[in-house]
Amino acid sequence: MEKMKEKFNSIRIPLMLFELLFGFVSFYVLSSSANLLKNTGMLEDSTLISKSLQMIVIIIALVLEMVVLWFGTAFIRRNPLYLFIVQMLVVILATGLLTSEMPILIIGTIPVIGIEIINLYAEPKIPMILLSIVSILLWIAYGFYNGILQAVIVLQSVVFISFIVGFYWRYYNKQLAERQKAEDLVDELQLAYSQVEESTLRTERQRVARELHDTLTQGLAGTVMQLEATQSFLENGDQQRALEIIKDTTNIARETLRDSRLTLTDLRATTEKSLNARLELLTDAFRKNYRLQANLKLKEVPEFSDAQLTEISRIVSEAMMNVVKHTDTRQVIVTGNTVDDMFKLRVIDYGGGINVKSKKGHYGMQGMHERAAKLDGALTVVNTPGEGTTVTLIMPTEKKDEL
Repeated sequence: MEKMKEKFNSIRIPLMLFELLFGFVSFYVLSSSANLLKNTGMLEDSTLISKSLQMIVIIIALVLEMVVLWFGTAFIRRNPLYLFIVQMLVVILATGLLTSEMPILIIGTIPVIGIEIINLYAEPKIPMILLSIVSILLWIAYGFYNGILQAVIVLQSVVFISFIVGFYWRYYNKQLAERQKAEDLVDELQLAYSQVEESTLRTERQRVARELHDTLTQGLAGTVMQLEATQSFLENGDQQRALEIIKDTTNIARETLRDSRLTLTDLRATTEKSLNARLELLTDAFRKNYRLQANLKLKEVPEFSDAQLTEISRIVSEAMMNVVKHTDTRQVIVTGNTVDDMFKLRVIDYGGGINVKSKKGHYGMQGMHERAAKLDGALTVVNTPGEGTTVTLIMPTEKKDEL
């Protein structure tokens, strides 16, 4: 019932304007009529009243129709049929007081009721049939009292208006079907999104577990093994060898701590929605853990999805880790800019240069190229011995939620 009232409120003002339009048409017909058509029915001229009184009848009928439409929700709350009956009674009583030249209110109100039925009922077929039967009975009564000639003229008007209502009905049903298709599509998209989100969460958990295993778990396992060896040497009285192993164990623990911090930084960065914010967290982590100073110069960065941002930040992370592990510099520059719908990102260091060919399979280069391929981009590494290395990522600026 609430949904029906909402639908009626959405069409109430247009219907009132439609009724007002027919009211002006009634005034025009009344003022321009020359009584060219004489009554030939049973009442003949006995129903004729003055034009000024007919004007008053039309005004009262219009006001009553406006009131009924304005408070239509009160009728709908009880039964929509009450709304249609009251509207029809007002028009029948008003038209009964007018001359045979004034069936215009009936002609105007019938399509209004038809439009209301179409909008209020989910299955408007039966109410529309009832409205058609009532309209035919009114037309027969009109012809009986006013003559066949005027009845034919009224019939032509009713047919024309009915054609308009029928066209509206067909258009409305088509729009309703399209809307239902759109709602079904939205439901399917929401279901697909929930499935993708669930899959993404599952994949993310697996990635977190894998990275923690590669860093924290393996580091702790190595530390435990070193400590066990230290204990064995101490029990055998070899303190010098025990001290050497303790020194190695300390380095392993520090390396594990740095890698774990970097992993946690990567996890924290996934909550950021911009590349600038993610790379700021990343460079800050490298500065604290590896004393690598990174200078960010990003301009006109496109709006990427979370999946794209994750792949880009990991490419940068891998490139910076290569600088830490395989160069003697602690300075790096990260630049980014958009040119001709392509985003170009560079990681530049001024170390001794990384000989990728002689170190095939190292430095995570294969993983970086795979990530670039997921982004529909390309990765190039230019090494200049004695001058440094430049890692360049070129990718489209198009936002993609899935890779």
